[in-house]
Amino acid sequence: MEDLLTDDERMLRESVRRFMVKEVEPLVPQMQADGCPPLGLIKRLGELGFLGTCCSEKYGGSGGSYATRAIISEETARVDAGLDLVLFADIMLFARAIDRHGTEDQKRKYLVPVLAGEKMAGMGITEPKGGSDALNPTTRAVRDGDEWVLSGQKTFVTNAPNADFLVIIARTSDEASRIDGGTWFILERGMKGFVTGKAFDKLGMRSSPTGEVFMDRVRIPDHQVLGKVGQGFRMLVDSLDAERVLVGASTIGLAQACLDQAISYANEREVFGKAIRGHQLIQEKIANIATGIEMSRAMLYRLLRALDRGERVTREAAILKYYSSQMLTQASSDTVQIWGAAGQLEDNKTARLYRDGKHHEIGAGTNEIMKILIARETFQVMGYGRG
Repeated sequence: MEDLLTDDERMLRESVRRFMVKEVEPLVPQMQADGCPPLGLIKRLGELGFLGTCCSEKYGGSGGSYATRAIISEETARVDAGLDLVLFADIMLFARAIDRHGTEDQKRKYLVPVLAGEKMAGMGITEPKGGSDALNPTTRAVRDGDEWVLSGQKTFVTNAPNADFLVIIARTSDEASRIDGGTWFILERGMKGFVTGKAFDKLGMRSSPTGEVFMDRVRIPDHQVLGKVGQGFRMLVDSLDAERVLVGASTIGLAQACLDQAISYANEREVFGKAIRGHQLIQEKIANIATGIEMSRAMLYRLLRALDRGERVTREAAILKYYSSQMLTQASSDTVQIWGAAGQLEDNKTARLYRDGKHHEIGAGTNEIMKILIARETFQVMGYGRG
């Protein structure tokens, strides 16, 4: 991995790794029980500069590469994937959207406190009757005088139960093209008609609060519109490549945690008079996990550099998300298998890794959608038009 990183990025990785092991790992049991990280931890991450590494320096970020965000994501997920999901919604979804499309006033009001770790945020896209069909929301906003009136419902919104700010996508006009007519709105907790439901009781990612958002005739002034009216769906599609690439960092971190556990137990556990690391079927599982991690990591950093150059990586991002998430699901299963009966005990990390690993085959676009996207883009790359 060393040749994939610059000297500064290697130093960042070492710093983040030390922090996660020393200060975050002891908090994981309580975060899992509480269903969210403590606010003091988020503020500490902000103070250390670990939140806004790829955001503008003017508003509290570091102006760094996408790789800096990936490094933090991988090392966070290696310790607790739920915390990484909280940061993904907070930074890659909300903060990045404000940084790229917000006005000067919006950046100072919303981006600065989020990057400082003083406020939490998220993004609402998915609806109860539509997840993958993000361009067809039932959430609507209509113009009324000098304000917008927003009504609708979002679900599976990461950070919703705890968020101070949310960006919500709604349809604001009926255009002939599905890609037109959507608009982003910035909502603040406490606005009349805007409420969030309690956190879901989930299979995995238990340190990450996820819930519903309800909007009943919420009145929104123009200064809380994000970007251009009617261009929200285009903004959403343009952001997907980077988001899916960064999901790859989280899957690799989780898979690395699986390998850590598998290697440790294979060295300690003895069967038939020798450590199980000496048995070929155990070695096969170790080899598969290690291979999947290295293949995914190599592709991840190639795509991160391409994103920094402003290149379009839609097909490759979908391939990384699809491959690495499948790899992770198998790695977490193999890790439990290596541990045997002990791997099923909630006292061991293996059970949490197994539960958390499944998320990435569903979140940020299901693997079924990834396969459709990969096939469609491959037809185009091969000169046959989009399938």
